[in-house]
Amino acid sequence: MKRTRMLTLLAALAAGACSSSGPSGLEPPSGDNSTGDPDNTTSGNPTTSGDPEAPPIPDKTVLDDRVTSYTEALRTASLKLVRNLPTLQQIKNVETATDQRAAYEAEIDTLLADQRFTSRMIKWWRDTMRQGGGAQDNKPSRDTAPVFATRVMIEEKPYTDLFTASTNTCPTYDGGTNTFNDGNCDNGVPTHAGVLTNPGVMMQFYGNMAFRRVRWVQEVFVCTKFPAEYAAEPRQVNGADYTGPWPFESVGTAPINFQDTSSVVCANCHVTLNRVAPLFANFNMNGQWMNDSQVETPTVPDPQKTVISHWLRNGESTAWRFGEPVADLPALGQAMAADTDVHDCAVARMYNFAMSKEDIVSDLATVPPAVLKPYVEEFLANGMNLKKTLRTILLSEDFTKF
Repeated sequence: MKRTRMLTLLAALAAGACSSSGPSGLEPPSGDNSTGDPDNTTSGNPTTSGDPEAPPIPDKTVLDDRVTSYTEALRTASLKLVRNLPTLQQIKNVETATDQRAAYEAEIDTLLADQRFTSRMIKWWRDTMRQGGGAQDNKPSRDTAPVFATRVMIEEKPYTDLFTASTNTCPTYDGGTNTFNDGNCDNGVPTHAGVLTNPGVMMQFYGNMAFRRVRWVQEVFVCTKFPAEYAAEPRQVNGADYTGPWPFESVGTAPINFQDTSSVVCANCHVTLNRVAPLFANFNMNGQWMNDSQVETPTVPDPQKTVISHWLRNGESTAWRFGEPVADLPALGQAMAADTDVHDCAVARMYNFAMSKEDIVSDLATVPPAVLKPYVEEFLANGMNLKKTLRTILLSEDFTKF
């Protein structure tokens, strides 16, 4: 009984405390400015002058509480670039400098010129390209593509050389002398196109209908999974949404029906996949270029050699994207070099490296376009020099504020 009376009393007190009908309520009485602000600019969406037409003051966020620390940034950068902490002298160089930013920049340049940075980038490209290892058992090296990508970066060549270079696309690296040694990919390709014709890549990603090779290109250099293209509006096909920009009927139906919609709309991915895959079909399982298709279509009971009609209907041709036909791998490389999505992906991967983020595709560590925008603009302005773009990221407020 006492418990009931106590609960009733507490309920009554709570109701009175929450009432806004008198001076004791949480809301101020009508006409009263309890803040003491004659312009009432501290409630709602405040302005700088109390003028309702003045622009609002941006809300404060946790980012506003960050402070610049070039010594902390140096420690972080050193661990990323050379996998070691800076020396005490390097820290003192920044800590005691009259102009700490200038001193920090000098230390970053020293790190980027360090031999250990080259080794670090070879490892990073191995991880990014999902391959590595020397030649053995009559199989090509899977190190030449990561080493080539590192060389492009270290020697500050245009990033697009990864897709367009026709010579010295299979170099080696001598860690003892910190030198790259020229080397051509000797796998019978008529005209090379950077990593797109690399024998180690083609061996590593050999598979049915060359789809694994296309997925590798898409995920590593465009930073998204398939579907790769979308129409402005989806189209209803057999009661399902077809989202591709190409004609639905353009993909093959036999021996595999890529127009099937019974479980998923296969064509959403395959209208693009099936236009790129034929370009990689002539590489055999050891990454050697042959005169005809070396991949198979997984039919039952026995697989068949894949021919163009397995991918596409009659009259259709290979392409990189809708409206961008490509006849061979050098043309594919040129199309990729001009693709803004490829540019954005390169910068996003550098940003994630600097910020210790995981993989942009497999771990969904995406970067907001607004964050990337100034770095992409700088990347395009500097001739697609990826090393310079990394330097810009390391000097930015994003990296130096904590």
